[in-house]
Amino acid sequence: MRRRLPSLPRRRARGAAVVTALLMVTLAVVVVSGMLWRQQVQIRSIENQRLLAQATWIERAAVDWARLILRDDQRRTSVDELGEPWAVPIAETRLSDFLGAALRTDQAGETSFLSGRILDAQARFNLTNLVLWTATPTQGRAASVDPAAQEAYSRLLQTVGLNPSLAETTGRFMLRAAQGGTDGQPAPRPPDSAQGLLAIPGYTPEMVAALEPFITVLPERTLVNANTAEPEVLSAIISNLALDRARELVRERDRAYFNNVGDLRTKLSGIAPQADTSNLSAMLDVRSHYFLIYGLVRHERASRLQVSLVYRGEVLGNANTTRVLWIHDTDRLPDMR
Repeated sequence: MRRRLPSLPRRRARGAAVVTALLMVTLAVVVVSGMLWRQQVQIRSIENQRLLAQATWIERAAVDWARLILRDDQRRTSVDELGEPWAVPIAETRLSDFLGAALRTDQAGETSFLSGRILDAQARFNLTNLVLWTATPTQGRAASVDPAAQEAYSRLLQTVGLNPSLAETTGRFMLRAAQGGTDGQPAPRPPDSAQGLLAIPGYTPEMVAALEPFITVLPERTLVNANTAEPEVLSAIISNLALDRARELVRERDRAYFNNVGDLRTKLSGIAPQADTSNLSAMLDVRSHYFLIYGLVRHERASRLQVSLVYRGEVLGNANTTRVLWIHDTDRLPDMR
């Protein structure tokens, strides 16, 4: 007997059912795939947050370690110079090499690397020195631009190839920031780093980049450490000291550091007799209280690069103190030479 084929409408209905089923399966696959993808993204995000948090804690531990080095240095000597342990940069090293074999950090494929260095913040010209506070019988104290500091900053600007007249503009800006505003005008925000100079008319990012190795902004007026300052800074601080003579002075200092300002004065008398040494003690010293701690942590996929300003106080009895004043993210490590 001849088999009857289904009618055309029935075949169309079956075809539509098959297509609908395939579409439903495809839709289910797409939905499930999307859910799995979103779940994977969330897991990855949580892992990244975990790694970044761990890198941050490693960075904080590195800063505490650097503070310990600075405290130990202060117990051993009252002179800060570039031949001491704190001044030795740390090339990128596996964290487990610091901790020892008993405490490994490369379990489950996770590895941690640390690099960085400590810089003497008082090796640089402190822009806070541009403002001088003096006692007055009526107002308690009054602020003014320090002419000696402004002149030194003008020489520094000229040495690095910038317009020396910016020293006057910068002095007025720092004065307004210190006074808290005048004539009803709001005070500008005082800078806390070289990048803050961009708020002053006349500065550009390229100029700030050229100045950054030679300037800093500290919470108080400070002396420049003659044992750690660059030739450009010494040439600016010491009147009538040419840059080439300042470089010769640094070469002599690297062979035998200065124990006191008297050593510096003696060395200057032979290298640059024309230099003005009448007021050295008011501008230079051989010890420091402020340090910049740079640290780069790479923890698997996460990395953290920060700089911390640390204040190291005087020894109190058998103890001395250090404290972190601020922590900033930065984009690069200083020269590791």
